[in-house]
Amino acid sequence: MRPSFQLRPARLYDAAELHALQQPFVAQGLLLPRSPRYLCENIRDYVVAVAPDGRLAGGGALHFLDGDVAEVQSLAVAPRFRGAGLGSRLVSALLASAREHQAWKVFALTHAPEFFLRLGFTRTVMAELPQKLTHDCLGCPKLANCQQVPVIADVFALRLPAAASSGFGAEAPLEQPWEAAV
Repeated sequence: MRPSFQLRPARLYDAAELHALQQPFVAQGLLLPRSPRYLCENIRDYVVAVAPDGRLAGGGALHFLDGDVAEVQSLAVAPRFRGAGLGSRLVSALLASAREHQAWKVFALTHAPEFFLRLGFTRTVMAELPQKLTHDCLGCPKLANCQQVPVIADVFALRLPAAASSGFGAEAPLEQPWEAAV
């Protein structure tokens, strides 16, 4: 039986656990390092998946860059929950948030483009992401040797799962529309 996860907006007290969750991926060069302070300052960007035992099973951020463009950042799923579809559910939640905030384009820089391609993203080139280039990439120490593949999605052209497009829950209305078991 697949475990049930609760997806919800991250809270300040999640920052330390998010940081710990990301560290193995940072060590492998798959994620950029984010300090605990950065996580606290940007906690509103994050969605987390809470496992039945109360610990974080995964998380990811939707960072808005300008007018209608957002980036999926720091997507990580604990190794023990890999293959349970949790990464896809987190991205669906982030895309639903992008749609709610009227971001038309969502992109990611990733070492796993196939994952995003299965979710409706397409490959692009960095020249199509000038917001990212000027905001982050030009100052990045990995710029000359960046191995990440840029992918992008038109949020309003994607067909989001019903639970994602209706506020993360197909069951009874909740106090916060985000909080639902998936």
